[in-house]
Parts: sequence; C-alpha cells; structure tokens
Amino acid sequence: MYLKKINPCIVINSLVYFLLAYFFVAFLSNLVLIAIAKFIGFDAILSYNGFVLSGAKWTNDNIIAIYFFGNLISLIIALLFRRIYYIERKSTSKIKIFYLWLYIISISWFMGEIIIGALFHTGIGAALIAFRVPFMFRFALAIVGILVLLFIGKKAQKHVMHSANSYFTSITSHKIGVFFANQFLLPTVLGFLVIVLFKLPNISRYNYVDLYMLLSIGFVVMGLLLGYGQLKSITFYSRNSKKLLRPECRISYKPIALLVFVILIIRVGLMNGINF
Repeated sequence: MYLKKINPCIVINSLVYFLLAYFFVAFLSNLVLIAIAKFIGFDAILSYNGFVLSGAKWTNDNIIAIYFFGNLISLIIALLFRRIYYIERKSTSKIKIFYLWLYIISISWFMGEIIIGALFHTGIGAALIAFRVPFMFRFALAIVGILVLLFIGKKAQKHVMHSANSYFTSITSHKIGVFFANQFLLPTVLGFLVIVLFKLPNISRYNYVDLYMLLSIGFVVMGLLLGYGQLKSITFYSRNSKKLLRPECRISYKPIALLVFVILIIRVGLMNGINF
C-alpha cells in the first residue's frame, strides 16, 4: 500500500487509540489521587473535567502525599506499557498502538506534572512549593523535564517504527517522516482538539492547567520527529522471522464504538460530579 501524505486510515486508528489511552490515564490518575486524599480525610467531587478536594486541612505532608506520591501511578503505567509494547511490537495487531499511546501519554503525564507544576501552584508543583523550592530551581526543573521528553521521543524512534508493520511490510527512509506524521503528529493535534471540545463549556475551570498538561505529549512527538531523516529503511518480519504478508489498511470500528461509549459515560455520567 502506498503511503500518502495524509492517510486517513492510519490517522483515524491512531487518533482513536490516542483518545482511549488519554481517558484511561486521566481517569485512573484522578481516581488514585482521590483514593489517597480520602485516606487522609478529604472529601472529593469527581467531574468529567477534573476533581475538587475539600473537608480537611491542607498541610505540607498532605500536599506531598496526594500530589507527589499520587502522581507516581502515571509513571508506573508508563513503565508497564513500555514493556508490553516492546514485547508486542513485532505483532501486526493494531492494539499495540494503544499500548504505545499508553506509554507516551503516561510518561508525558508524569513529566507534565513536573513541568507544569514547577511553573504553577498545582500538582507536583504544590509539593515543590511545600518543600520551599525557589522558583528559579523549579523553572530549571521544567526545562530539564522538557529535554527529558524530547530525549524519550528521540530514543524511541527505532522502536515505534515497528508500529508501521500493522500497515506495511516495509518502510523506506524517505517515507518515515510521513508515517510519523500520520501515526503520531496528526493524531496528537486532532486529539487535543477533541479533548478541548469534550471539556467545554467548563474548559477554564482549572485555569487551563489540564490542557497545559496535554502539551507535554507534544514534546515526545517532537522528539520522535527529531532527525528522522537519519533513520534507515526497514523490512518487517514476524516473530518467527518470516517476512510479513502485505497487510491492508482498514479502519478499526470496534475501538471507535468503545471510544464513543467511554466519552458518553464520562461526559454524561460525570456531568454533575460524583461525591466520594
């Protein structure tokens, strides 16, 4: 199959898995933070665009427990699905793209908490302020966090190239940039727009901090695109080292149906919030 500049099949499949991974990471992270807060003595209201804590006194220990240790769940998810993707990357099943997005979004979520939190009084930033870390050090930490995400993207290039074997038996060096754009860049941009629409009309409720978090994903994608022209052509083989048959590019409709279900459950079910 010829890789066009914009391949709707690749873009749509990747976009759907991007959004499913985003909602999984965001929802699970919020639930873990709420669980820790409830254990400490807070009350929580979870809505479709975030959560609010109340009913207990904020102390440095509470801030550190909730926002520092609570956010470690995203790092755990990232390490878990990084391993799962590396095991499954030679498979032609498109589900491995979901594992890949879980890794990218989870590590971006964790590092984004550091980057955004270092600049704003939120998340891990609140824990840093509790430790009385000066702003200049927090700003330097944010810069380091951005460089780390760029490095992660750059380092993952050769591994994420294997996600092309769901559509092609091989990919030439001059087509790698086009594939990365279809598989990662366009789904990230479109996914951001979908999430913005999903959060309306209360998009500014948390001073857009939750949207700033999404920008951290862009740094990993930028890292994937850094120096992609130096990557060499690759022919894909199955686990038994046999050359793959020519796969077809088909839109996966079951993940689309699941995504619609997830969006309706979260958007409608959490419209007025749930008390914990």
